[in-house]
Amino acid sequence: MVSLNIETSQNTTSVCLSSVDGILSCLERNNGKPNHCELLMPLIKELFRESSLDINDLTSINVNVGPGNLSSLRVGISTANVFGNFAQVPVYGIPSFLSYAFNYSYNNKDLIVLFDLKNNHFAYARFCQNNSKISLIEHNFNISLKDMDCIDTNDSIIVGTGLEKYKQINRGNLSDTLVIDKNFRASSKFLSKVDLNFQKELISNKIPLVPFNSYSFGS
Repeated sequence: MVSLNIETSQNTTSVCLSSVDGILSCLERNNGKPNHCELLMPLIKELFRESSLDINDLTSINVNVGPGNLSSLRVGISTANVFGNFAQVPVYGIPSFLSYAFNYSYNNKDLIVLFDLKNNHFAYARFCQNNSKISLIEHNFNISLKDMDCIDTNDSIIVGTGLEKYKQINRGNLSDTLVIDKNFRASSKFLSKVDLNFQKELISNKIPLVPFNSYSFGS
């Protein structure tokens, strides 16, 4: 079983092939701007060439559907839709929240995933991890800055594209036990580790896939 994983939610164009045994091959490019239209297809071709596999070897496709930069997401999603239709394999749309939640170690703290939706709004989700079990505690996919002020951030870690704005706006009012990790970035490798049976209402497999929601434009 071989999956093609496509990540275009931010500036990095990332693709990988994975199986139940792990990552088979991975390629990533970051030119400092979302250049996915030019980079994605050549990367996929190179990925297949390096692995000596082709589209007929695929059994599924995973793609990040956001939140993220909307035009960037559309490049990855449309490519996944086309490949899935051609290869006649399932295509899974995985939200950015789950990509982060299943790839960050946060056993002793809650993980807050925050995406900037502009106009002082965020997409927000909080997860906890008990040993290897991950749980979604709460979420609001269009939360205002005012309502974010009511979120308890004690003993938490914040990741995502919204953390810098959140930090700037709340300068001087941040909890001493809050960890802000600005170095954690999305990768196609993360998609391969998401449990596709986790909260099935959050993971779409109906072609054509569309961006996670109409607010998925924070970059």
